[in-house]
Amino acid sequence: MIKKQISEALVGAHISIAGGLYKSVERAIEIGCTTMQIFTKSNRSWFGEKIREEEIEKFKEALKNSCLSKIMVHSSYLINIGSGKEDVEKKSISALKHELHRAEQLGIPYLVFHPGAHLGIGEEECIKKIAKNLDNALSESTGETQILLETTAGQGTNVGYKFEHLKDIYDLCKHKKHLGICLDTCHIYVAGYDISTKEKFKKVLDEFKKIVGIKKLKAIHLNDSKTECGSRKDRHANLGNGKISLKTFQEIMQNESLKNIPKILETPDPDKYAKEIEMLKKFATD
Repeated sequence: MIKKQISEALVGAHISIAGGLYKSVERAIEIGCTTMQIFTKSNRSWFGEKIREEEIEKFKEALKNSCLSKIMVHSSYLINIGSGKEDVEKKSISALKHELHRAEQLGIPYLVFHPGAHLGIGEEECIKKIAKNLDNALSESTGETQILLETTAGQGTNVGYKFEHLKDIYDLCKHKKHLGICLDTCHIYVAGYDISTKEKFKKVLDEFKKIVGIKKLKAIHLNDSKTECGSRKDRHANLGNGKISLKTFQEIMQNESLKNIPKILETPDPDKYAKEIEMLKKFATD
């Protein structure tokens, strides 16, 4: 694979690893990605088979010869390190360590995960558990991979739907240099942060900067929303087919403070990724 010129716009999508991890790099390049997100195993399983050394080398070589940078792994959806159930909490800590180790093996800088759900013990106690268990996982880290707390939609008993939750978790953690934030546009919108227009997005971004801090923001998931602001329903839509104006996504691509942050599509129809990426790149240069 010939290394291509790196585009200024860091934009990509969640890419399949079917057929081998290195295949994700080829797929990402084909649709115009300059960054990407992957799973390193099934997202519905707690643990994956050991990654063979040969596969690690093929992935690293493909990445080295590509235009991709600041890529990320998304952890399993099963992980809940804030659970009030001891067995789930214990298994989740082990699974998070497993995910972190795999990302480190592959040289991937970011691991995105959903903070957790309290399942009845309350948000405050859940936040304390998450911080404690993040420190547990990161205390054994031997690499440079950062764990990114993803903003949530606020469904069920999930925490992370308020910027204050993310700030509290970060402040309680000791291993801050290995922590960051991933902001999901659909999630914050349905959690109650109205970003339906360019002007409203700017106000929400200012609120994020004031509460959390822009330096902690390491990644953005670009998703439109099928449901209304404040609905607490996590239903992604393709860009322009939901409740969030395309002007909002244009602002995200043009905002100077977000310029060097990788932006990842998780929209429902992967067949539209190439067109969406092309549109986002155009937004960045308009």
